[in-house]
Amino acid sequence: MALNPNTGEVLALYSAPTFNPNAFVSGISPAYWRTLSESPTRPLLDRSIKTRYPPGSTWKLAIAAMALKRGIVGPRSHMPIPCRGGLQYGNRFFRCWNAHGHGDLTLTEAIAQSCDVYFYQLGIKLGVTSLLEDANEWGFRGRTGIDLPGEIPSEFPTGPEYYDRLYGPRRWTSAVALNLAIGQGENAQTLIQMVRLYQQLASDGRMRTPFVVRASTEATRASLDLTADQLATLRRAMIAVVEQGTARGSRLANLTIAGKTGTAQNPHGLDHGWFIGFAPADKPEIVIGAIIEFARHGTAVAPLVSRAIAHYLGIDERTAAQLQVTVPNDSAPAPFRIPLVPDTIRPVIPDTTRPSIRIDSAISRPPTR
Repeated sequence: MALNPNTGEVLALYSAPTFNPNAFVSGISPAYWRTLSESPTRPLLDRSIKTRYPPGSTWKLAIAAMALKRGIVGPRSHMPIPCRGGLQYGNRFFRCWNAHGHGDLTLTEAIAQSCDVYFYQLGIKLGVTSLLEDANEWGFRGRTGIDLPGEIPSEFPTGPEYYDRLYGPRRWTSAVALNLAIGQGENAQTLIQMVRLYQQLASDGRMRTPFVVRASTEATRASLDLTADQLATLRRAMIAVVEQGTARGSRLANLTIAGKTGTAQNPHGLDHGWFIGFAPADKPEIVIGAIIEFARHGTAVAPLVSRAIAHYLGIDERTAAQLQVTVPNDSAPAPFRIPLVPDTIRPVIPDTTRPSIRIDSAISRPPTR
């Protein structure tokens, strides 16, 4: 999904697997309709507004924004415990994605390296009540209001009473803040909801309602309530993500992109990959967010987004070709093809397994060859 960060205008929206809409021009057969409506890959589902995923580390920008707004940290703030691969909290050990550890980091460095241990401690400093309060105020439990039918709301706890109902009074601890701080736990967001967060970070902090049809007036809603310096802090950190951090494989030679990778845990198979970025970083004209199911890591998604940004801004193809793609394994990535459901395919009997309500993966299991 691509937005104009200054207006909320939808520049592009794409969901796959998909189908050929030209097949409907002259009418389709009942068999083909059954194929589309019953396929386990759900080609009729618009995943950008009708599917929820854990936001993973793309959520760390929301946590950083909350902490900056409340004066808990600044750009050069360190946490009490350096990252050594995990954090002991109570009787649990919360791991960092980097088992070797990141050491002692500032906020900017922690965002660039996506350090879980830093954000575990930031979640503790925020506290459950403040974290839930800000997330709800910023709309992470609702719809964006885009002028398209069928948008589903994101899911997030309403307040501490949510955990009282879930686990029982006094049967849960502040440890829930650690998972929430890294975009896991009871947190499921739509792609459009997360892209709107980055639209705010790319502009003046105001929340703009995404729209497809232009209206006479611009619809704005709440604000992140961050100062210009605080927004600049977050943008510098996101530039560091692309220039030297987890998305360095998406860096372009003559265009500065700001963004954040994310990996969404998926109990049904391989993890999903996120990347949301905007450019030019100093005066953004476009923000693009993408999630690819079963991509394993956001590092595999970031180069695709940077190429799309380069195309939109008219960056020389030779410059775009200079990308050094970071792949999470030793094999080369397969050529990208748009997955269509052909109109000649026979009806497919769907798998009866359905995704969890918390992790709303559109496909419950990874594809098999």
